[in-house]
Amino acid sequence: MKKIFFLLFITLIFRESAAQENQNIELSKLSSGNYPVYKVLENNGNFKFEAAAKPWPINFTKAGEEFAEIVVNRAGIIEEKYQADLPGFPAYFKSATSDIVITAIDKKIYYYSYSVKSGASIKYIFSESKVKNYADEKSTLDNYRTSIKELQTNTRTQRIEEKNALAAKLEEENTLNGKVIKSINVVPVSKPSEIGLLSIISIGVEFTLDNGKVLKTKNLGGHTPYADFESEVSGGEFAGGDFKVADDCRKIPGDKIEITVWSKFDAKKIKGKYSCPINYKADVNYNFSGSHGASGRGGTVGYSINGKNGADGKNININVTAMQLNGESVNKIVITDMYSGGVIAECKLNANYTLNINANGGNGGNGSVDFGNGGNAGDGGNGGNVAISGTGASSLKSVISNKGGTGGVGGNAKNQSFEKGKNGKNGNNGIISK
Repeated sequence: MKKIFFLLFITLIFRESAAQENQNIELSKLSSGNYPVYKVLENNGNFKFEAAAKPWPINFTKAGEEFAEIVVNRAGIIEEKYQADLPGFPAYFKSATSDIVITAIDKKIYYYSYSVKSGASIKYIFSESKVKNYADEKSTLDNYRTSIKELQTNTRTQRIEEKNALAAKLEEENTLNGKVIKSINVVPVSKPSEIGLLSIISIGVEFTLDNGKVLKTKNLGGHTPYADFESEVSGGEFAGGDFKVADDCRKIPGDKIEITVWSKFDAKKIKGKYSCPINYKADVNYNFSGSHGASGRGGTVGYSINGKNGADGKNININVTAMQLNGESVNKIVITDMYSGGVIAECKLNANYTLNINANGGNGGNGSVDFGNGGNAGDGGNGGNVAISGTGASSLKSVISNKGGTGGVGGNAKNQSFEKGKNGKNGNNGIISK
């Protein structure tokens, strides 16, 4: 009797141990190939297995020492791919397109769906050996999923701790805090060939330490944080590794961008500098269009049922001066208000690039629906007049849109005994003169 109990005890220990083996261990007991298929049949709540006529091909793919994917050719035709739920310690392999998961236990491959409330719902078992009754196979699978869950939790916690430790080590190795800097090199990630207003240039920084080690910013493949150094710039703004060129040539002294960098932890203030001339090779866009008129609002205190008129586009003068700059043919463009003469914008533009101007009239607002007569719509605003002059006027490439705005639509009357509101008139197109 003692011997029987001892054997039962050993069996239970073996089963518990086997149930806790992750899928990398379980799949190592198997090989890719054709597997006999046992399909689950249901009859009035009773489940049983029935052997299929043909085996299904199943392939296991490893990445190093771990199993990354299981491919099941359902019915030998339809390819289904399943990936590990937790690489390194998987409990099952999941699909991206269905709720089916796959788990191997003691050389049996379970094809099933799973819920925390009801456990496994087995669809197929692939096995070279015969299967047990449905209740026993489900119990084996449910016990496995329950026991492996705690081990996975421990594994996830361990991985998080390892990841955090690695991140802390990486931060310590790459921070500038406490480091003695020998030199700083400021370089573009890729050599810019076209730099104009609002261009964005990715600029990285290399810090050579007194021990010869070189620390780099992320955009150069390193891990030194941008927050560890300070900068002084001319011709634009610098943040997060990106230099954004200013939107106005008056903010770019010397027609070049410059950036000077130093560690905020360095009392000696060792500095690195990058300077690059601008060729103004970027299209320039300006919007001087009139705003759209608001639509009427019937039945609302303080608001009219009538739509508002669209505003006129701005009337502007564009003076273009041709020049040679940094080895390029460039047009200096000064835009002024046609009536006040005040400068609205100023830019420089490579002769091969385009100035885009929108000076359209705003659309009229729609009239509102009302219990009396419908609200009248607003008229469209007129397009702005644009006059181009100067030594570079003939070489300036431009696209100008100064159309009149569209009149709004009159509002309907809810009662047929009243009239619909009047539609608004379209605005006049502006004039372009050179």
